[in-house]
Amino acid sequence: MKKVKSFGKKSAAIITTSIVVALCIAVMVVNIFIPVRYLSAYFVARAQREQGYLTVTFADVGFGDCILAELPDGKTMLIDGGNGDYQNTLEVLTLLNSKNVDTIDYLVCTSVKDEHCGGLAEILKYKQAGRAYIPDCTNTRVTDEYHSFVTALEEQGVETRIAQAGEGVAGDGYFFSFLSPSNGAAGDNEYALLNQSATSDNIDRASAVLWLQYGDNCFLFTSDANEDTLARIVTEYRQCVQLLQPFCPVGDNEVELEKCDVVSVPAHGGKNGAYAPFYDLISPSEAVVSVGENFSECPDNAAMSVVCAYVQPMYTCYDGTITITADKYEYIVDKEIT
Repeated sequence: MKKVKSFGKKSAAIITTSIVVALCIAVMVVNIFIPVRYLSAYFVARAQREQGYLTVTFADVGFGDCILAELPDGKTMLIDGGNGDYQNTLEVLTLLNSKNVDTIDYLVCTSVKDEHCGGLAEILKYKQAGRAYIPDCTNTRVTDEYHSFVTALEEQGVETRIAQAGEGVAGDGYFFSFLSPSNGAAGDNEYALLNQSATSDNIDRASAVLWLQYGDNCFLFTSDANEDTLARIVTEYRQCVQLLQPFCPVGDNEVELEKCDVVSVPAHGGKNGAYAPFYDLISPSEAVVSVGENFSECPDNAAMSVVCAYVQPMYTCYDGTITITADKYEYIVDKEIT
């Protein structure tokens, strides 16, 4: 009778080891092309962009800002990247992949605060950037998150420009222009105050405010601009109107604040961003508050009462990710949670 060899412990150990090694090799190979940590962000359907439309997506990243603008000519602009928490960064990468974005043509960092720049360094590990607009902050270690972001820009060799009035881009039927901080050529502006003393107020004063327009549709992104910054914008704009001068022109385009359709509410709806004359001037049709349910001070009831006098806001903590799609004449709003 033929003797059958038993399946011993040694053979089982060899097979187990082989499986483990194979899995490790597979993970290493996958990680070259897809970051395992964010694996789920890469298993999403990639939409093909249709040129001729402007799509602005306010990502639900809790208490933080992240806005993706898909421009009519196929280029993209990412404004901030959330606070850098794993779940929020996963949300941003999922959004970018679902929109088929591998290169961010214009990367805007509006503030050195963590809820704006905290996720940008991590995002740059997996996405390329063409040009970055950043604060004119001489102390790059003003926050750990900002230092990590600037370091990532240097390592990737990204072209950088200062986010300030006078900077902008004119495209095919669209343009964007920074309204604030003031141009630092004279050495006396919000960035100068920030570099003298990085107080919370000075950081907010130095927040970048950005106008984006496509045809008749106008978006105003305000970051953490406080009452001082909003008041200066209103005053300078009214002076330009009285003197028949263009306000923050880019090429043949100029900003007309009365035409604002959509505004991101400053400071996540906090009390520092409440300035009634600002809303009286822009009188927006839509307002978006990027805020998390876990942050008790935002939105502030008094501040939001100012906003609500003009428009009923949408909140990312209640409405989820909010997408606004526009042609040259009109727009539609799509909420993740309805």
